[in-house]
Amino acid sequence: MINIKSILKFWKGGDGKKSIRVSNDPVCGMRPTEGIGFVHEDIKYSFCSDHCKEQFEKDPEAYITR
Repeated sequence: MINIKSILKFWKGGDGKKSIRVSNDPVCGMRPTEGIGFVHEDIKYSFCSDHCKEQFEKDPEAYITR
């Protein structure tokens, strides 16, 4: 049986590639605000504020846990 939640975790980017969507702000851990996002290595990161997005854009590797 297909789990609809697992299907919805994918987000189709503007370039046609599928990106994984991250649910919490990777900088502060808070719930993200709709419309504030950034795609890095085919993963869409969402942020609570423009400040957190800017911090992430400066050094994404500092906030990514693998």
